Amino acid sequence: MIEVVLFDLGNVLVDLGSQADFAKVFQVEVGSEAQLWEMWLESPSVKAFDSGQIPLPVFVERLLAETDSNVDQQSFTDNFINWPKGLFDGAIELVQSIPSHYHRAVLSNTNDAHWARLMDEMGLSGLFHSYFASHQMGLVKPDLAVFDYVVKELAVEPNKILFLDDNLINVEGALTKGIQAEQVKGIACAREILYTYGVIR
Repeated sequence: MIEVVLFDLGNVLVDLGSQADFAKVFQVEVGSEAQLWEMWLESPSVKAFDSGQIPLPVFVERLLAETDSNVDQQSFTDNFINWPKGLFDGAIELVQSIPSHYHRAVLSNTNDAHWARLMDEMGLSGLFHSYFASHQMGLVKPDLAVFDYVVKELAVEPNKILFLDDNLINVEGALTKGIQAEQVKGIACAREILYTYGVIR
């Protein structure tokens, strides 16, 4: 039934580092991974930046104010830009292993500061048939409108889409829209899910 394989990028194909790395970038105490991501996904300044409403300097200023941080703005900016470490080993090979009759797509909460690095430096440009980047759509996960937008653009039935995302809240949002979705972290896990769904053999 699957016609489209829809990948999130961070922590699925792209290495965002450990919880400690996340905490260092955002100058917060190390909590559980779920708590850290909840803080990120619920931040008004993050949502504004990832939906393309504000530029990087404004995002940095607002986020530091939002978190009562006294970290130097330039230091934070540099750490943030360099936050995605690179692709996980085997990421490109995994995507390329998906048979050609499947439509390969990306759905990622991202921003102007990271997009060029993801596409050019990390080599993701041209690897997929469709790219749904939050800052270009003006929509962010887990808002349900983002899934409506993607389904409409892909012009397929929701249950013919397999969505792989590392955050459970995004997976649950996709499921409510009839999309087949699985929580995935890393290449081995993604490969296992693709095998389970019969996408790769």
